[in-house]
Amino acid sequence: MKKYILISIILVLGLTKIWAQENKNQIKVPVLNGHHFLTASHFKSSFINTSLQANLGFGATSVLDIPGIKVGDYHIFGFKGRIMFFNAHVEYQQRFTPWMAMYFTYDMTGRVGTDMSMILADGVNTMSGGEIGIILRLMQSKKLNLSTKINAQNLTGNFINVLEYVEEIIDNNPNPSVIKKVPAMSLEVGLLGAYAFNPTYGIQFHGEVGYGESFERGSSDAYISGGFSAEADLRPSTEIPLGFGLGYSISSAPEVVMNNDGYSNLINAKVGYTGSKEFELGLQYTLYNIHINSIDDDGYINNIMLMLKFYF
Repeated sequence: MKKYILISIILVLGLTKIWAQENKNQIKVPVLNGHHFLTASHFKSSFINTSLQANLGFGATSVLDIPGIKVGDYHIFGFKGRIMFFNAHVEYQQRFTPWMAMYFTYDMTGRVGTDMSMILADGVNTMSGGEIGIILRLMQSKKLNLSTKINAQNLTGNFINVLEYVEEIIDNNPNPSVIKKVPAMSLEVGLLGAYAFNPTYGIQFHGEVGYGESFERGSSDAYISGGFSAEADLRPSTEIPLGFGLGYSISSAPEVVMNNDGYSNLINAKVGYTGSKEFELGLQYTLYNIHINSIDDDGYINNIMLMLKFYF
């Protein structure tokens, strides 16, 4: 009896070791045709996997002219200064089958003036909330991966604006308020894709259409997002474990434009480590425009984001 127990233990340990070795050699990062795809912060990956991602970014505008309060044909209390932006993103995705995964996200975004005059002019604006969605694989070949996503998003915007409060008093608004808390819920569908020309070069693309509440009270709008990212991985040809991406996106989604109207154009450049089969580490630079209600023209933001993603 003891001999059978000993043989069973040895067999289990042997199978466990074999399984662990196979699991260790398994490539978990997104790969097509030998090309390692990078993760972008401005759109979701089309691949079905189990992963945990965390992004942290900071940015600032160039010097802005704030006209201040308009009284008749004149502006008073005008300012010049910069606005600082910050954003954090956490996402967990669980793969259930080779063709379906579910994901959950939590986001926090904000902007604030770099000095007191800018805080008075533009206020303190923050946005937080989460998203839950499903990704369904439509097709996958040696070079192409195509998926669709359906998601619901619930955000809350907190806007503190002293100048807007003063303007409401001047305009005899019966209920002036310094702080405005606005919830916004929306539904979205999208198409996500990736194509690998060869182990070195690849491209990712996306397009989304959504409808829901905006950060203007009592208003609901449709919004769109779309874009692409071209990539080059140096590892297959030079054995240097670095990948580079350059992309463009356009979006009117509330998590991008916040409480402002219009579209934002985003130009992204990213460098990432491609030497691991289980995680990704990258740094992304984004230049984008956003319409800020307190100034006459669009503000341009330079943003740097650190991105870390683990695959299981």
